[in-house]
Amino acid sequence: MENRERYPRFPLLWGETPLHPLPRLAQRLRIGGLWVKRDDLTGVALGGNKVRKLEFLLGEAKEAGCDVVITGGSPQSNHARLTAGAARRAGMEAWLVFAGSRYGKEQGNLLLDRLMGARCFLSGVYGSEALLEAMKAKAQEAETEGKRPFVIPVGGSTVRGDYGYVHATEECVRQMEEQNLSPFNRVVVAVGSGGTLAGLLVGKQLYPQLTEQILGVSVWLDEERATMEVARLTDSLSQALAFEPIPPSEIEITAAHVGGGYGRPTAEGKRAIRLLAETEGLFVDPVYTGKALAGLIACAEREDWSQQRVLFWHTGGTPGIFTHAATLLE
Repeated sequence: MENRERYPRFPLLWGETPLHPLPRLAQRLRIGGLWVKRDDLTGVALGGNKVRKLEFLLGEAKEAGCDVVITGGSPQSNHARLTAGAARRAGMEAWLVFAGSRYGKEQGNLLLDRLMGARCFLSGVYGSEALLEAMKAKAQEAETEGKRPFVIPVGGSTVRGDYGYVHATEECVRQMEEQNLSPFNRVVVAVGSGGTLAGLLVGKQLYPQLTEQILGVSVWLDEERATMEVARLTDSLSQALAFEPIPPSEIEITAAHVGGGYGRPTAEGKRAIRLLAETEGLFVDPVYTGKALAGLIACAEREDWSQQRVLFWHTGGTPGIFTHAATLLE
């Protein structure tokens, strides 16, 4: 298969993440075939999808001669935790700028950030744009200390970051060929900042043998705003790669499982977490992947998927299980 790598890459993964069936869950849900792509096992700081983005973002940072990586999110951000781990692997400092004016409990992702020696700051602001401005201010501080900072937006959803999932599409298709798997009828993936879905959609243009459809399950924005953001990201990535733009009709997103908002577990998500754990001994989290799996389960229970072949793209988030321990045990 042709190597289509377009940007400098700092290797973080120790190889391919597993692609394997979930036969017991498939039987429980009456799905013809169900597989999982294990991007919870990307090999850095307990793993997660952002590692694929960070390979290309750190490639850009290294190319520019930077020695400090600055990013942000909530104090329990998966992206911040993985950025800290990736920066350490690259021999760089990690500065994490968090939304709000309090850290909350020193557990989950925040605990891991501390253990990795990341410098943590409270911004006192909320929202991606305000947080980006706070990160830029920290970059100016780093420069006064004689450092060369590299700022990564919340979620790492830039053209180079999102390209990580074009690369991931190639990897998954190669594994499918090795396992003699025909194209999936549907891929289901969580949607936060939108970069993972954008990369998969552009990747599907290159490798249509991946799947017929990709369903994004929003964990944050309503359907209209999530679709607009993913469309913006796919347009930017397609333009950078000189591809035809993706029609909005091909962007399928549901916001039926957002619940009370970002970071707030839902009853359906908690049920999905238990069901996967009890049938397959695998774990998803209540913030991202639990809601995405709940979306898959809802489709399987609402429609006849007895002849469908479905791939659940596991994007990680494992530390969130411990942060929400009390809620999950209710």
